[in-house]
Amino acid sequence: MTIPTLLVNELLLRLNNVNRLDMMTSIEIAGIANCVTRDASGNLLPLVWSRQSIYNEYDNATLLTREALQKHLQTFLEAGVKDNVEILQTVDNPGVFVDWVVRIAEHWEQRYALKRNEKYDISQTVFSAMLELVNTKQIWPLLLQLGLEQVQQRLRQKVKQLLIAPESNRYYKQLRQYVADHSNTQESQTAELESRFWLHAGTHAIIRLLFRSDCVPELCERLCILTGKLLQKKEVCNKAGVYSSQRQRNDVVEEYCRASENFKQWLYCLLPLSLAKLLDDTAADHEWIFLIVDHTALPVTLSHMKTPPLNPEAAAGSDSVTMLPRKRREKEISQEWMNGSVGSFL
Repeated sequence: MTIPTLLVNELLLRLNNVNRLDMMTSIEIAGIANCVTRDASGNLLPLVWSRQSIYNEYDNATLLTREALQKHLQTFLEAGVKDNVEILQTVDNPGVFVDWVVRIAEHWEQRYALKRNEKYDISQTVFSAMLELVNTKQIWPLLLQLGLEQVQQRLRQKVKQLLIAPESNRYYKQLRQYVADHSNTQESQTAELESRFWLHAGTHAIIRLLFRSDCVPELCERLCILTGKLLQKKEVCNKAGVYSSQRQRNDVVEEYCRASENFKQWLYCLLPLSLAKLLDDTAADHEWIFLIVDHTALPVTLSHMKTPPLNPEAAAGSDSVTMLPRKRREKEISQEWMNGSVGSFL
């Protein structure tokens, strides 16, 4: 059984938003820790953003190199020019051809980059700092005062209900429908077993929820600052094979203690705020699943997104009546060029 294209696109967009949120969180934490986040070309370093998924390990565009893609792009552009050379000779504005080349190159670049970034997540170094922070004796009791224990219980109940009755959440139901044909008993059982890995569980689920949810204003930002200071302390004072001066270590520890104290004071100002109540208010709908979803384990990838078909008649619009004949002809030639070349290739 398959689900409509629009629903698949909606799932992909929501998962992409979760992916970008996790990436921004990891960049912010690493930046606060005074770690280098990008290389000379502007790409994120493995310290910040790395491959974490064990599902579909080879489905990541690793076989096709960048040089091979550039060669295919050059071949495609040359073929497009050769097939439409007569149209190009009648166009007075050479910018039509330039725009077409630039747009094609941009779309290829963006698509390849998105495909390469699939199955990437917060690096183990950054996530270990997040995990350690939440479980420290300075932070854990404060979060319990906000009702974190009740959040854990309700979250376990929601996940348990979801596994028993998948139809209770429309997004989860769509994913299960997409993965397997439920008329086939074996595929249905396989989908049920695999779906247990689609959501984070235990402390990992709580960490994702705290850093993704906006039910408490500034909570994510405050946690990022404190996690960054903890990571800086680990990198400077506890990293094997690295020696730092006594003064530098003292300064880093002092910054972490100051950040921890500021977090405590900010948290005391929120009491008697109930994190569980706020979470129930914001996660009452079906979207709560995206607070704990593992976007690297889901079987839906960018390749499943369908591009809507071109509609030349709608693209022409109603302005063709008011346009001058020459301008109208240039627009028609441009449209024929775009539809003829791109459409024939796709």
